[in-house]
Amino acid sequence: MLVAVALLVTLAIAVAFSGNLSRSTDVGAEAERARAVLAAMQEAHAASEDELLFVQKDEFVRWQARAYGMGEPGERPFKLQAGAPTPAPIMPIGPQVAGPRTLPPFDAWMELLFGGPVDDSA
Repeated sequence: MLVAVALLVTLAIAVAFSGNLSRSTDVGAEAERARAVLAAMQEAHAASEDELLFVQKDEFVRWQARAYGMGEPGERPFKLQAGAPTPAPIMPIGPQVAGPRTLPPFDAWMELLFGGPVDDSA
């Protein structure tokens, strides 16, 4: 009877310790997630501070003023009219490179499986 009680007490202690161990593991994982979130927030904060310093510079203020049509004295603002047609495409200078050749799906598979161009003369 004494051995059974000792085994029961030992089992109760083991269950209590395993519960504590599992809770401590969960707390450790939660702390790691919190550290990762904090690091991301600190990085975002540093980036926003850099952006704030950038937008406070005179160069940025002048650039934004031009976007609103308030440029330098004597400057004429340029803006396309609403509904203006798109410009003609610019032709590149130099040798023209042929585009990729298109094959029917069966021929593409045959070339992929056996390599080289497919010979239709057979």
